[in-house]
Amino acid sequence: MKMTHEQGSLDGLADDPVDALLQAARRTPPAPSDDFMARVLDDALAMQPQTAVPPARGPAPPRRLLARALAALGGGLGVAGLGSAAMAGLVIGYVQPDPLLMLTDRFGVTADAASPLELLPGFDTLLTEDIAQ
Repeated sequence: MKMTHEQGSLDGLADDPVDALLQAARRTPPAPSDDFMARVLDDALAMQPQTAVPPARGPAPPRRLLARALAALGGGLGVAGLGSAAMAGLVIGYVQPDPLLMLTDRFGVTADAASPLELLPGFDTLLTEDIAQ
């Protein structure tokens, strides 16, 4: 509970020496000494985070062949996509699922599930033919 007293009140507290001392202190607040302010500023500077100075960089080390190849393919995500597409091509080419056979029937290429469909003919047929001059 805060009690306020005006100067010259009737209750006689204005004549109290402690009250007069407090009123004088309110009129002229004490100034901190220069030594105290220097210590406070030193402590404040010590508590602030320090910025790390990066070390001087020399020439960049040469990147290895694998790192350069990965960067050329688009990094890890590019290599993962390329690997997924390659595996999907192998599965479609080797397993030859039924929907693929139905698709080739629409283009006029007929095949049954027992004999594999050769969408890309082999290179060996070009080697065995005689070239007439």
